[in-house]
Amino acid sequence: MSCPDCFKGAIHSHATPAGHEETLFGKRAYIASPPSTSSSQSVILFCCDAFSLNLINNKLLADSYAAATGHKVLVPDLIPGGGISLNVLNIMDTLSNKVAWYDIWGQLKRMRALFLAIWYFVPFLIRANPPGAYAGILSYARKIKASLPPGAKLGVCGFCWGGYQSTNLSAEPAVEGGSERLIDAQFCAHPSGLKAPGQIVEAITKFKVPYSLAHASLDFSLTNKKVEEAEAILREKVGRGDGENGAWYEFKIYEGCHHGFAARAKPGDKVELQGAEDAKQQAIEWFNRWL
Repeated sequence: MSCPDCFKGAIHSHATPAGHEETLFGKRAYIASPPSTSSSQSVILFCCDAFSLNLINNKLLADSYAAATGHKVLVPDLIPGGGISLNVLNIMDTLSNKVAWYDIWGQLKRMRALFLAIWYFVPFLIRANPPGAYAGILSYARKIKASLPPGAKLGVCGFCWGGYQSTNLSAEPAVEGGSERLIDAQFCAHPSGLKAPGQIVEAITKFKVPYSLAHASLDFSLTNKKVEEAEAILREKVGRGDGENGAWYEFKIYEGCHHGFAARAKPGDKVELQGAEDAKQQAIEWFNRWL
């Protein structure tokens, strides 16, 4: 399902979320509202990383999307049992730090961190397996779609764990057995758990959903090779993604960035901070174009 980078990164506490929380279709959800001057009735469904609403970063990013696109952004807690604890960020930092073999105290700290990692990760990986959670997320997305007024569109974005969901939602009809697509535009950054290249290709070709991917060149979850294979297959099937055969897609590679950069870039890491900012603009421009 994941790589160690799924649980690394920084908490972005530089701002206070501008939205509010409420229960929506039976799920706790953060709602980022667009500016009062916006008349859009379209909605962006935000599928979080493994931390879900526990991580303020996801709320702040949703605020940015809402402000820049003029669309409401819904961030529901879609992970069964809720997102993983933020404690794992420090645990993963401890495990990642190099410790000399003769540093007994350092080795003891690493052993404790390893025990805690197992304590947190095993239950989470069982209850939050992306394919296992997917049916409930599909049902939730269809409820949102059905609630929209005529002419309104549904976009979806996904990060890490949520990238699996947003990609696969793009290959779904609005209603079971229907011919109208569920999703009108998709953006994801460093998705995890995908059966690539197949699921990426299907997401783009089945309903011709405009699909945008922000890919980290150092991603262990989705390798460069798999992205290249997906692009090669798509060029054979539908063209270069510029509207030929009705297909629009883009894969942008962020050199020097690791899995998780778009949501959890660490202060001081200039490459990943710039990558996160550029990926945010990539998503905003995509949604402005298609919603």
